[in-house]
Parts: sequence; structure tokens; C-alpha cells
Amino acid sequence: MGDLARIQTNVASLRAYHTLTGVNTNLVRSQERISTGKVVNRSSDGPSDYYISRTLSRDIDGIERKRKNVERGLNFLQTNSSRLAQITNILVEASSLAHQANSIGVSSAERQAIQQDLRQLMEEVEAIFESGVSARLYTGFSLEGLQNVSLTGNLTINPLASLTLDGTNLNVTGTTLDIERTIMNIDNALGAVLLSEEQLGSLIRRLEIEDVASADEITNLLASRSTIMDSDLAEEQMNLTNMQIIQQAAISMLAQANSAPQSILTLFS
Repeated sequence: MGDLARIQTNVASLRAYHTLTGVNTNLVRSQERISTGKVVNRSSDGPSDYYISRTLSRDIDGIERKRKNVERGLNFLQTNSSRLAQITNILVEASSLAHQANSIGVSSAERQAIQQDLRQLMEEVEAIFESGVSARLYTGFSLEGLQNVSLTGNLTINPLASLTLDGTNLNVTGTTLDIERTIMNIDNALGAVLLSEEQLGSLIRRLEIEDVASADEITNLLASRSTIMDSDLAEEQMNLTNMQIIQQAAISMLAQANSAPQSILTLFS
């Protein structure tokens, strides 16, 4: 009769119990994977996979922080680029007015009016530099001109000819030489600001490319982590159903193993 005759230690029942315990463990693991959507929920589920997935998560977080910094940098640079574009438009208009004043057909009164327009335009340029263009980006602008203006990120506006509002270097009411000097000063300023716009645009483009590259890198890392971490819900559902059937069978076998020794009692009747 083998193990059945050993009533003090029900070996068959112990084996059925151990089988049921293993089935229950697998059943709980399958339920957890379905509820969390992850195959690896703790280090014991797969030490090497857990380590790799946590390392990938760290790398993803680092790149995402980098992207946020890039986005802030882009917003900062684009804001200042748009302000420089406004200054460019003003200087283009100022140059046009100065050339207009250089016409032989313009009267003295008209030149006075043009001078007033130029003064207003230069005040607007100053206002943009003081409030529109970030102090972190440009320094050194005053009514005396744009002098050695530096730009963060290894960009520099070239030194400009002094632009003043007292009629010395921005004067269309004096001689032809004064007007030509004014045109030259404005055009020099325009060229320097355009160069700065070009440099800013190049830096913005670099950051945009870096942002796209970072987004692609995050996607690739997420795909790698998904391969390790994410559970196949269809497969886990099949495993769950299988474990539930095995669990019911194990419970049934445990019940039979527990009742089997009772048959030995018939030997004593």
C-alpha cells in the first residue's frame, strides 16, 4: 500500500500541499503582473532584469530633465530672437528715414521731423534692450550706443559705432557728411544685430536638433525597458486561467490525500 499505510505522516497530502502552494504562488504572481502590467515588480522577480530596468529608468529620467532644460533654453532664446527681430525692423526703418533725409529735395523742416522720428525709434530700441531682451543675454547698452555686447553661449555682438541722441552721430539736420555718417552708423548697427540674429538662430536650431535627438533616445530607452518590464497581458491571462484550473485540481487532490488514510481503518473493523 506504500505511503497510504503510513498514517502518522501523510506523504501524499504533503506532496499535494506543496504542489498547491507552488500553484498559489504562481497564481498570485500572474495576478500581480496583470494588475501592474509589469513582469518585474521587485528584484526577486528577476535580479538582472530589475537592475537593467532601474538603470534604464535612471537614464530616461536624466534625458527628460535634459529635454526640459533644452525647452527652457529654446524659450529663452526664441524670446530674445523675436526682440532682436523687432530691433532689426526698427533699424531698417531708421536707415530708410536717414536715406530719405539725404535727398536733395527734402527741406530743413522735413529733416527736423525725420530727426524726431529717429530719436523716437532709438528710444524704442533702448526700451527693447532694457526690458525686452534679457539682461542675461545682453549687457552694456545705453543711450551712448551698443558697446561690446556679449551673448551667452559663445555668441557675441560686434562692437557698434556709437549711437547717440544728441545730434553728434545720429544727425540728419546737419551737413551731407553728417547724414552719411548717420546712415553708416545705423547700417553698422543693423549689420551687427542681424549677425546676432543669425547666431541666435544657429543656436536655436542646434537646440531643436538636440531636443529631437533626445526625444528619439527616450523612445528607444522606453522600448528597451518595455521589453524587460512590461507583461504580455494576453499571455498572463492564459497563465492565470491555467493556474486557476491547476489550483482547483490541486485542492481536489489534497482533499483526496487527506481522506485516503481513513481507508486503513477498515483493516481494524
